[in-house]
Amino acid sequence: MDFKIRHWCLLLCILISGACQKFESTPISDWTQLNDFPGEARASATSFTWQDKAYVCLGRSGWKVDFLNDLWEYDSQTDQWTRKADFPGAARVKAIGAVIGDKAYVGLGAIAPYTGPIYKDLWEYDLKNDTWKQVASFPGEASNDLFYAVIDDCIYTTEGYTSTQYKPDTYKYNPKTNEWTRLKDCPVKRSGTAGFAIGKNFYVGTGFDSERYKDFYCYSTETDSWNRVADLPKARVLSKGLSINGLGYIMLGRYWNGSLNGGRLLSDVVSYDPATNEWTKCGDFPGGARQNVVAFTLNGKGYVVGGEDDVERESDVWMFQP
Repeated sequence: MDFKIRHWCLLLCILISGACQKFESTPISDWTQLNDFPGEARASATSFTWQDKAYVCLGRSGWKVDFLNDLWEYDSQTDQWTRKADFPGAARVKAIGAVIGDKAYVGLGAIAPYTGPIYKDLWEYDLKNDTWKQVASFPGEASNDLFYAVIDDCIYTTEGYTSTQYKPDTYKYNPKTNEWTRLKDCPVKRSGTAGFAIGKNFYVGTGFDSERYKDFYCYSTETDSWNRVADLPKARVLSKGLSINGLGYIMLGRYWNGSLNGGRLLSDVVSYDPATNEWTKCGDFPGGARQNVVAFTLNGKGYVVGGEDDVERESDVWMFQP
């Protein structure tokens, strides 16, 4: 057989094998609906957790309008919500929110649509005293919809959109020194990504630029290096991720077709095991297909709050036990 023919036959076999990749299926059976979120129903909000409590803030109650700056505390022991001190910066969507010690750090984000202001300010919230103060602003170009993770008492950010270009910039914020450090860029440029942190690494992928994606990447905080890992079963944008007991979860979102309200919404959940580099299908979220939810881990359980379908914003709260 001619070398070129053999070459193309081999390539075709690889492509067919990838397209026919099988994924194990282990549905999550233990979903529980909790008390509704008492604030305005919202999408593109921000969440963080501390001790037995979770916090939800910011977001929007309309479609690209009605931006919010309120903060709510959820007590997982009583299933009750309490209003806390409002975020002092401008109302916004898709801000970062992370806890280190007894302080939360909230900021960046934007006003949608993407032609509106994009913010670089970062604020420290004292979880014990319910007070806010401003800290060092993000030093890079203002970018919306950044992925973020906390590892070893530092906040990592990457990916994002400046209203004119997709940015792969990766930064680390150290609250002890109140300084940002530029790290190695993500290998791809896009927005609407999702991910999670496990151990010393964080994992991020999916999202869109001119296309939708299902590829995924691992960043090592120890070596400042990136490595591609296994693709998700299905491409998506505007999903959300979290990690529980050494596994990462990606859920919901939209199978994008070129516009933010085009394509179709997704209701599925998948899990990733870094030990095997494999994804497992975990069934569907019982609250229905949606995008732009907040999701967090608290005491070994996963929580999903709010989000939106193609008609309205949601305020329901769900918990699952892996």
